[in-house]
Amino acid sequence: LERYNYSGPKHFDYKPARTESDKGVWESATANMRTYLALKERAAAFRADPRVIAAMKESNIPGLAEPTLAAGETWKDLAQDSFDVEAAGKRGYGYEAVDQLALEHLMGL
Repeated sequence: LERYNYSGPKHFDYKPARTESDKGVWESATANMRTYLALKERAAAFRADPRVIAAMKESNIPGLAEPTLAAGETWKDLAQDSFDVEAAGKRGYGYEAVDQLALEHLMGL
């Protein structure tokens, strides 16, 4: 929502416990928005962290946004491509480093 500058209303599909009072339901809605705003700040800090940027680049995470098929290419074309399974299996993707940084940002470390 934030990364793409969404400016519409924000809705949370959250169901408080059925045993909650009306007051508690509204308090939980306020708490959900407070949590959202805190996570919004943490997400922005995560994406701006040079360590995260480097780890994501190392993991080729930006490459995941690239379409698998080129314009005009079909799955049949893709099936004819050669793919070095051995080389792909030897490459480390560094996802654990990204995961660790995400946890550290969530926990405020």
